[in-house]
Amino acid sequence: MVVGGTAEEFHSGAPYHETDLDVCGWLRAGEAEVLRNVGFRRRGRHWVHAASKVAVEFPEARIDGDEARIERIGVSRGTAAIIGVDDLYLDRLRQATAPWRPDASVEFHSALAVAAGAFDRLDRRYVLRRIREIEGSDPPLGRRMRALDSRILRRVRRELGP
Repeated sequence: MVVGGTAEEFHSGAPYHETDLDVCGWLRAGEAEVLRNVGFRRRGRHWVHAASKVAVEFPEARIDGDEARIERIGVSRGTAAIIGVDDLYLDRLRQATAPWRPDASVEFHSALAVAAGAFDRLDRRYVLRRIREIEGSDPPLGRRMRALDSRILRRVRRELGP
């Protein structure tokens, strides 16, 4: 399933200049060999295809969210699974509030882009419920996420107008 910057560009419509393609899932037995056979080589946490300059990362086995919200889109003769817009927004919000991230402003703009680009599709009840759940398990993170969400929401509403 596609997550990260590629999913952000899909949901927000804003250009995103990916450095890699983030995919949730682990490689099963034999799949690493398939990647090698088509020209990918393992470099640290990435699988890199030198000829096409594509890097693929498998950051997690599953998304941190509701898998029922995963979107499937037709691609050629198959389908691609993309993290749902609500969970992508929550992920960007979480990353923008992480105190250890020196590039939090980049993540703030990512959360803002998703909120603005998908404003009419965001399920605010779901987003607020997930933030409340995070507040219950990690109060400082949940409070930062709630505050940033309010700031983003005000800014998007102001820009979109009445």
